[in-house]
Amino acid sequence: MNTGMKKEHWERITDPTARRMYGRLIDACERRPGGITDADQMIVADVAYAEQIKGVLQKDIAERGVGKEVRNGRQTYWQDNKSLAQLRGFVESQRKLLNELRLTPNGRKAASVELDDDFDSFPD
Repeated sequence: MNTGMKKEHWERITDPTARRMYGRLIDACERRPGGITDADQMIVADVAYAEQIKGVLQKDIAERGVGKEVRNGRQTYWQDNKSLAQLRGFVESQRKLLNELRLTPNGRKAASVELDDDFDSFPD
């Protein structure tokens, strides 16, 4: 792990939850075959920063709700909280970045394993 990069990342990532995620992802990347590269560390920082922003959006949704009824003269309509769409975007972005790091089940796609089960030796 590049400690200089970590220092830069932690200046931007201030939320304790996002920092824990950063540490766990770095550990997971270091355990992979080939370890962690600087590019991987940059992706981990992006995932952790997205987690920090997700926390802010979730707090906004909890405070203001998913939407509100708006009146404009005689018209009444429902207006969605824009944080919902942004939150969805950050979740999708995180999923793609974790897949890029090969830390999701789909990203790890295991190599096929040949089993020696003696199936050919059975009589017909």
